[in-house]
Amino acid sequence: MFCRTPLAAALLGAFLPLTSAVGIAQALTNPLANVCQPTLTKPIIVVSAAQRVAGGNRAQPPLTDTYNGFAWPDTPLGIIKTGSGYEFFGSDGGSHSRQMWQGHYVGNNKSGSIVTTAGTLDNPLGTGDPQDVSVSANPDAAVNPNYPSYGYMGGGPVFQVPQGMTGAGNLLATYHAELPNDALYAALGLAASTDNGLTWTDLGEIIRLNQAYAVGLDGFEIGDGPLVLSPDGKYFYLYFPDWLANGTPHATTITNVSVARALVSSVLDAAFGAAPHHAVPFEKFYQGKWDLEPGIGGASTDLNPTSGYEGYLDIHYNSAIQRYVMIISNDTAFGYAESVDGLHWTVPIGLGTYGPIAAYPTAVGLGDDPHVLGSSFYIYFTHLPTDGSGWTNGELKRLTLTCQ
Repeated sequence: MFCRTPLAAALLGAFLPLTSAVGIAQALTNPLANVCQPTLTKPIIVVSAAQRVAGGNRAQPPLTDTYNGFAWPDTPLGIIKTGSGYEFFGSDGGSHSRQMWQGHYVGNNKSGSIVTTAGTLDNPLGTGDPQDVSVSANPDAAVNPNYPSYGYMGGGPVFQVPQGMTGAGNLLATYHAELPNDALYAALGLAASTDNGLTWTDLGEIIRLNQAYAVGLDGFEIGDGPLVLSPDGKYFYLYFPDWLANGTPHATTITNVSVARALVSSVLDAAFGAAPHHAVPFEKFYQGKWDLEPGIGGASTDLNPTSGYEGYLDIHYNSAIQRYVMIISNDTAFGYAESVDGLHWTVPIGLGTYGPIAAYPTAVGLGDDPHVLGSSFYIYFTHLPTDGSGWTNGELKRLTLTCQ
């Protein structure tokens, strides 16, 4: 993402408990007005530049990138609660050359990874050794023939499979993969882990822009959002900005918020059931229907066409207001929107300016499930200066949002 070049050049998903899904559509009388009137604290530093560098020096396997160093977190964070605290997942945007570690090769000559850390909400990096793991190619090369072409492949948002479902306890991550020889052309895919993030296996792409890849296109950021359960709990929703093809190499026809979906049962069966493990096709929402446009390259409808905010999207369910909540970052300012059904969104309101570079917002609940928000919740984000130092002075910051 932006860390793969010098700065000057520039899941658990929102787990909506099934018992909460009943009656959401009738819960509120005015679905197009915000229920939460947010107030925010000033941002605080939860991981300083020095702490991040120290964490990179402890990372296993040892880092080989001497330019960016430990470029973490280079995606939104995935967070799960454990018996002793929290585990965090986020990409290290540095390069990962092939190297021997504990008797086997790691890395894949790409930038990006999925890093696991153990800590607290006040110190997500913790004091242990960050486990810096590249996403491995699928044993069946036909699952993702584009894998060898990626120059960047990193992820953070994770979904931990609940008990009673295929793959219970395992992790499913959305990743952001970039094709080379372009300013920025990215796709979204899925990766699976059966050992709590010690290893990740590529399951293949699920979302591509409507604009087909070509050398010389404008750069366009598709982000890396979490898997979100639909109100009835049957589908995974995944939100992203889309570039609608317009016959030119310029991104002048875009959506602020698009969404694609796939059946939860089908996704989990394909990821953790009988081999070969792979991703199932997602469908984009287009002109009021789900069955017209594929996730790979299809057209999509803008769910919030009058929004004044576009960029990175983080969506979670908020049990206190019985709505989905969207946090948006355009790299500088943050916006806030709500939805009853995940499809119809309020016009975003501003949450403030936190740049010059304020990216990858991650909303975190303070209860038993960090991916269900409440009347107060945290928003983490990566902060980089624009003085040319890039990741040298990069920090992880946090806001506290409270609904009035």
